[in-house]
Amino acid sequence: MKIAIAGGGIGGLTTALALTQAGIAVTVYERSSQLVDLGAGITLAPNATRVLYHLGLGPALEQTAVTPPVSEYRHYRTGAVIMRMVPKDYRQLFGVPYLRMHRWDLQEAMINHLAEIAPGALKLNARVEQLESRGSEVKITFGDGRVETADIVIAADGIRSALREKLFSPAPPVFSGYVAWRGLVDTATLPPQLRESAVAFGQGRHINRYLVRRGELLNFVAVAQRTQWAEEGWAIPAPRDEFLDEFSSFDEGTRTILSRAAQGQVFKWGLFGRPWLEQWHSGRVVLLGDAAHPMLPFLGQGGANAIEDAMILARCLASQATPQQAFALYQASRGPRTRKATDEAAKRGERYLGEPTADSLKGDNPEGQYAYDAVAGPLGV
Repeated sequence: MKIAIAGGGIGGLTTALALTQAGIAVTVYERSSQLVDLGAGITLAPNATRVLYHLGLGPALEQTAVTPPVSEYRHYRTGAVIMRMVPKDYRQLFGVPYLRMHRWDLQEAMINHLAEIAPGALKLNARVEQLESRGSEVKITFGDGRVETADIVIAADGIRSALREKLFSPAPPVFSGYVAWRGLVDTATLPPQLRESAVAFGQGRHINRYLVRRGELLNFVAVAQRTQWAEEGWAIPAPRDEFLDEFSSFDEGTRTILSRAAQGQVFKWGLFGRPWLEQWHSGRVVLLGDAAHPMLPFLGQGGANAIEDAMILARCLASQATPQQAFALYQASRGPRTRKATDEAAKRGERYLGEPTADSLKGDNPEGQYAYDAVAGPLGV
């Protein structure tokens, strides 16, 4: 069986690793001419690290990852702690840890491991332009006019998936009412008391900051309400003065952190919701991760769900007699969970409206989410 994966992001690379481990040959086609550091963090809860450790990435991840000793929610204006939570020992509870990482450290670990177990599987500067299922194969047309075929194509080309649009023609995205900024701060530029992880929120704005890369960098994602926003993207440069002005009502420590972000290294983008797709496959093409179920970032589970998708899809393809049976089992296994997470993520932003209180944070017990086992759990439920 010849499987092609469109997209060399976290979902696509995890899928390649999982399929290779299952003994299935894959080729990953990435449109970029080179994979580069985009300067962002990622949260990897146990439901994600369970898969990554199973795929042999544990040692590489632990070289740079950070496990937060405490999680704090703080009042945006005063900096007062509203709620403090000491995380449980998730390694003891679930067998794998909770990690926070620089996204590039994760992606680089995946790229290196794939090169070890499937040399040459990753093809750069290979933009998949068109897919056409033809009987027992898929015709792949690339941006340069080149044509290849595969038995199955997995479209993992992200939240703004061009392949989803061409295959399913869904309704257009809808602005969520929020705009986000992201950036990194060198912790060497910060006083020791600010080298920490916390969420400061209130009045429709919040800033989630956490340590990555052995604590050498502080990643932040800041979100504010907007009535109108047109641009969607993940790497739109934002004027630092505009950004600082947006969060000028926050406490002094938070403002200090934001002011240390390197000039030209603050990015902003509009957050858009997308219609739910009831079916993720067409012929011999199947969607994965954000291409299948785009998710707003408020739950911190978008990357984790793509990683889960990858493991489940690999298991389905390895266990079923036909691609159609595998896709149906994959959809049945992943649809209800990702629908619930997508809906919850859309609602989660509401907790940051108005004056922050401990009551607005109640009911936030993620252990049910973390217990999900994509590696060995039952399929089809």
